[in-house]
Amino acid sequence: MQTRRAFLKVLFGLGAVMLPWSFLPTSIGGTIKKRLGRPPVELWRPAASEPESKVDLESLNRTAMDDIHVLTAPDMEGRKAGSVGEAKAAEYLASQLSMLGLRPMGDSNTGFVHTYTIPPVLETRVNGRLTFRPGDNKTLRSPSVNLIGGLMGEKAEEIILISAHYDHLGVFEGKLYPGANDNASGVGCVLDVMRRILREEIIPKRTIVIAFWSAEEMGFIGSQAFVQSPTFPLAQIQAVLNADSVGNGMVGNFALWGNGENTAVKAVRQAASECGASAILTPPAGHNSDSVSFASVNIPAVTLMAKDWLYKNHTPEDTIALLKHEQINLASELMYRAVHLLAF
Repeated sequence: MQTRRAFLKVLFGLGAVMLPWSFLPTSIGGTIKKRLGRPPVELWRPAASEPESKVDLESLNRTAMDDIHVLTAPDMEGRKAGSVGEAKAAEYLASQLSMLGLRPMGDSNTGFVHTYTIPPVLETRVNGRLTFRPGDNKTLRSPSVNLIGGLMGEKAEEIILISAHYDHLGVFEGKLYPGANDNASGVGCVLDVMRRILREEIIPKRTIVIAFWSAEEMGFIGSQAFVQSPTFPLAQIQAVLNADSVGNGMVGNFALWGNGENTAVKAVRQAASECGASAILTPPAGHNSDSVSFASVNIPAVTLMAKDWLYKNHTPEDTIALLKHEQINLASELMYRAVHLLAF
């Protein structure tokens, strides 16, 4: 219970970041209270203000590596879904969405936040990799959040979704699992793409939505929660470009997971060809990422990842030292070009 209260304390601090960007004068607290029940104490709610669109120049000029350094810091505690570390990461990402002037597209009246709950899990090792398996279903479920913001296009109802999961494995047996490649690298890549688009100051033909999912490591729970309870009609999504573990391995070597040769897959492969990179459609072989949640409802979706993504994956050695700046920059370039092909 003490851990849950600590998580809620940070999560409602996140609400203070969200509220000035909400469409209506309301609080994230109301939604959380409805989903999780009444908290043990009444929480202070700051007054809401009108939404703004001013872009913070400091945030606009940040880089993917800046984001990765923040997300892998020890105080993020490995960003395990349902933990205080996850809430701190969510607070950072929400602040970035706010400062980039994006439109909040989370739950009704809660700004960028899309809330849901996650079941208990237990840590286990499979072939040396730490992973999660289902825990006791009688145990209290924990709160978790996705973050969703959009840059409106000329055709507001047509959406290109770019995403990455921001959660990882937390701390286990006294060891921190920083998750630099998996998946701070994907988060930095997605933010890099949006910042570049905003710096160009060109209105896209289609709306571009960026989403940061949580609980991916527990079985794509965050993206599945969105598909089951979307904050805008799924029919509006024309394609999903997902970035996961893009920062390691040989520079220019990428792999793709996708539901066939769909429009999302074709866009990334064309972008890779233009950049002289390799992006091969690869069988998941028992693995997958959040693009699978959208493929399950017949939305064209693809996940971009480094071909050697599995190296030191789900170990304490997945640190910034594992990453290659050139590979991350190239991943951002591929995603940027794919977004341009689909949204401009």
